[in-house]
Parts: sequence; structure tokens; C-alpha cells
Amino acid sequence: MADQDDTSNSIPKSYGLLLFPQFEVLDAAGPTELLNILSGPFEHSEISLSVIAPTKDLVSPAPPSGVGHQVLGQQLYQPTHSFADAPPLDVLIVPGGRGTARSDEEMRDVLDFIRDRFNGSGGHAPLKYVFSVCTGSDLLARAGVLDDRRATTNKKAWSRVTPHGTKTHWVANARWVASGRVWTTSGVTAGIDGMAALVGKVYGEDLADRVCDFIEHVRVKDPASDPFAEMNGCKDVLPQRQ
Repeated sequence: MADQDDTSNSIPKSYGLLLFPQFEVLDAAGPTELLNILSGPFEHSEISLSVIAPTKDLVSPAPPSGVGHQVLGQQLYQPTHSFADAPPLDVLIVPGGRGTARSDEEMRDVLDFIRDRFNGSGGHAPLKYVFSVCTGSDLLARAGVLDDRRATTNKKAWSRVTPHGTKTHWVANARWVASGRVWTTSGVTAGIDGMAALVGKVYGEDLADRVCDFIEHVRVKDPASDPFAEMNGCKDVLPQRQ
């Protein structure tokens, strides 16, 4: 079963943050801030981060026109690598955002990158973990990564995202879901708690608690602590029989 991926003795060192137009800023910044603290004050200097996008052009979280987005439109993010020269990765962080609603054709290079790196191709080993935030799970589903797995997503986008994973058990009452090598989290801030849980699994719960204390984050430790499913009328979606 996919949920039983062997991740024992898999201590990740190389993290990648995937960016694309109209990504959600906190989806990206929340989990990476935990890595900032883990690698800085808590001296895990072996950790590296690559910021990866289709090209090395600046990436904006704003819509293409930028009209009416005087805040988002002023934010530009510089990738360190393109898909063509991205280094080997242990963990890939996939944010959500309005950009995930773009068509398969528009997101073809993004979907291919996720699929190829998860499975291992071009001389790269398969990822130890892929970690999505919010509607980033939409991209994982469309890349086939969520087939035969449990997953969750942003509850306000539930009806849009879940049809894209017909082989997935979508868990409504979940702040995050760990399914072997695949971790999916709910809306935006859930990415912080999900990453804290992954840090706890890999580096120890005590260290995860200390990292959250350092940033004064009141950590949610129960993955089923999710009031937003009921608030938005979300129900589990089971995989379709073939």
C-alpha cells in the first residue's frame, strides 16, 4: 500500500520549494520558516533549500494583470533554480494558491516536475517526502502522486480539488494527512502545523516543539483537529471503483 512507503532512516537534507505564478505566499513561507529556525538557531546546518520555478524569472503571487493588487503585485520572488538545473532533492514543498486552478496544459511543466521528482527520473533518486499546503494537493493529484493514498486540501476549495484525485481517499476532517512519503495539509496556516509534525517525525518531537516555541506558534498536534471541514460542509470523498 502507498500509505506504507518505507521512510525509515530517511533523514532529509536537501529541501526544495516549488514556486509558480499566483502561489499563496504563506503556504510557502510558513513551512520554510520552520526550516529557517531548524537550520539556524538549532544548528542543523546540513539542511539546504532550493527555490525552484519553471524558469529563473521572478515569480509573482499576483494575477497576470496585477490590476487591483497593489499589495500582491509588489511582491516578486527570485528562484535559485529552474526545473532544468534543480539539484537532487529529498523533500519538495508544494504551495497552493490561485495558480493551482490553471489548466493541465498551462501547468504541464509543473506537473511533470512533481511527478518526475517524486518517482525519480533523470538520474535523480525518488523524493523522501513531498509536502503540499492548501490547494498544492490539487497539483499532486493531477500529477498522479495521490493515487491510492489518503490526502486532504483547503476546505473552501474542497469541491474543486477532490474531483482531480479519483483514486484518492480525500479526508475531510484533517488539518494534515501523512500517507507514507506524501504529506498533504489543509488551508494555508495548516502548513505550519503539518511541517512541525514532519519535523517531529524526522528530527524528534522535542525539537519540533522547541522550533514552534521559538517562533511563538501555538502548535496543533492532532491532525484531525479541523473545524473548517464542518464549517464548509465537507465530507470524505472515497476513491472511485475501477
